[in-house]
Amino acid sequence: MFTYNINGKASRHFTYANLINCGSTAQLHQIENLPKQPDTWRALSALATKLLDPIVDRFGPITLTYGFCSPELARLIAKNPNPHIAPQLDQHCSHETNKNQKIICDRLGAACDFTLLNSPAGTPIDMQQVAAWICEHLKFDRLYYYGKDRPLHISIGPQMNQFIQTMKTNADTGHRVPSKKGRGLTAFSVIKQVDY
Repeated sequence: MFTYNINGKASRHFTYANLINCGSTAQLHQIENLPKQPDTWRALSALATKLLDPIVDRFGPITLTYGFCSPELARLIAKNPNPHIAPQLDQHCSHETNKNQKIICDRLGAACDFTLLNSPAGTPIDMQQVAAWICEHLKFDRLYYYGKDRPLHISIGPQMNQFIQTMKTNADTGHRVPSKKGRGLTAFSVIKQVDY
């Protein structure tokens, strides 16, 4: 039988608890937001090792704003008027299954959202610069960019598509609207073109 240690090290800089307990909804509703699939635990470790550790090494400590999402947590978040989640697409559910034992997100892998609140000098870090560095130096599956002062979404997965999607927030509705996108060699040029 598979066993896990939520307080165990997922990577050099992160425990599994860091990647699982970083969202406010699970804490607010006191639900157990734990992965049930061994592949999810492995994917979370790969996400932290291959993406988050190098980002910390380059920019300093990061703040995780949304990490692993169990099916129970996804149902709770979906009740919000503007939930901003897509469990079948966003890889936060990783390798977890629904009530019918069907994989929730066929993209597999794992995802998290993060921000860097301050640079060592005490000035805000421009998340566009972070996204550009990621596009130029790291191998990832998907990166969603929401703005210079908004968290980034980053994922790993079997495909490792190097896909970037920039998103704008509609000022009237609060809904996120897809903007520029690119893959592979064009990902870097796409992130350099945005002006928000």
